[in-house]
Amino acid sequence: MSESPARHPHPLDLMLAVSDVVVNKRFAQIYAQVHTLDTPTVEELSEDLDSSTTTVYEDVKHLVESGILERVTETQPHRYQAREIELSVQTGDEAYEITPALFVALARSETNENLRLFIDRHDTGGLAGALEYARNYVQGQMNARIMAREQDIPVLEAETLLQELRDVLLDVEPDREQSPDIEEVEAEVDDRN
Repeated sequence: MSESPARHPHPLDLMLAVSDVVVNKRFAQIYAQVHTLDTPTVEELSEDLDSSTTTVYEDVKHLVESGILERVTETQPHRYQAREIELSVQTGDEAYEITPALFVALARSETNENLRLFIDRHDTGGLAGALEYARNYVQGQMNARIMAREQDIPVLEAETLLQELRDVLLDVEPDREQSPDIEEVEAEVDDRN
């Protein structure tokens, strides 16, 4: 059976596909590897993921069919690239951005104890929220004290998480970093007190 041609999925179909990636860590790892390696083959992915080629092939096929990955070559071996996912989810007063950074952070949680512990305590939704803080942190508009107070977590946990997620964001969105205006951040801390 051949893979379906490249298409742009309907937003609701994309939302369902994203939920697959969020709950299946292997899918998140594949997406993260494809995003990192740019256009790898299944064989290259299976080497990097320590999984059998058959398993990775089946997972890649599923992710292509769901619109998360796309095949970019017609000749063997096929090469794949990650689609840029950008969904906004609103729940009550809270808004979250579902982007490749969330998938990469989920994939890294398999080998990064700090991320894994945070997800164990706060679930994937907590991680998505923490990424919003980290985006502001990378741009110099947030610090660990503000996040700790607003999320009711220890400052050390907030600082550790912001550093880990900073690395994720700079790998996935390298043009995001800006030099912080320390006086502005400190003034904001004082205003929030």
